[in-house]
Amino acid sequence: MIDDGPAYKLVLQRAVKRFDLELREWPWPPDRARGDRETYWRVRFEDTLFRVGLGVRKLIEAAKLSVEAQERPVAVTFVPAKGGRRPNAIDQHHIDRFYDLEAARPDRIPLLILCHAIVHSYVLLPRFDGSAVTRLQLKDFYLASDRGRVNGIYLVDWKTFVDEVVTPVTSDGVVGMVILRLPNGEDFRFSTSSSIDSPDSRDRLMERHAALSKGNAEGMRKFMSDWRRGYGALSDPLERGAS
Repeated sequence: MIDDGPAYKLVLQRAVKRFDLELREWPWPPDRARGDRETYWRVRFEDTLFRVGLGVRKLIEAAKLSVEAQERPVAVTFVPAKGGRRPNAIDQHHIDRFYDLEAARPDRIPLLILCHAIVHSYVLLPRFDGSAVTRLQLKDFYLASDRGRVNGIYLVDWKTFVDEVVTPVTSDGVVGMVILRLPNGEDFRFSTSSSIDSPDSRDRLMERHAALSKGNAEGMRKFMSDWRRGYGALSDPLERGAS
């Protein structure tokens, strides 16, 4: 478990900043990887991304990330599946074979759902860009979980990921925590960044946290339906195959 949430969040933020800095200022890989720079930076990207995805999961398990932060909307582009075949381990990088790029549309999903997709990712494809002026940069990345890939794939802008995932997580301030002892002897814990000023506000937060944490398809569909109504987001076909 994480003893110091703010310190752990700082470590996640520094890992992302270090990746960006080295990519921009010193894009040449170590001698042992010099022959394949593309593979080296792809691995560095995956390592950095998984630190954030798994880090968010650990913060939640330790009740060090507020329900409000978990629910925050993250802007993505959703690209629906063409139908028929689904990508496998050999040809998953051929995005245009399996997904309708012309039907791509902007969407928003909760921060935690995006991190779940990272942890359970099946398709994870970064796209780099750069020039003599801009240096080497990570532009965006395609992401689909093992189950979500059947319905579609997300395209996530890297700057958006930093601004709408990493920054909110690292700046999240937990001001309250609820701990309940369940009949089976286990503890039910969740934290909040707002004051719990009434039983109704506590119950609402408990319900949202429980829906986020269930992981079963029916519970996730209900949560996503309520969440989209609350945030005015578009209807998402991924709800039918929750990640």
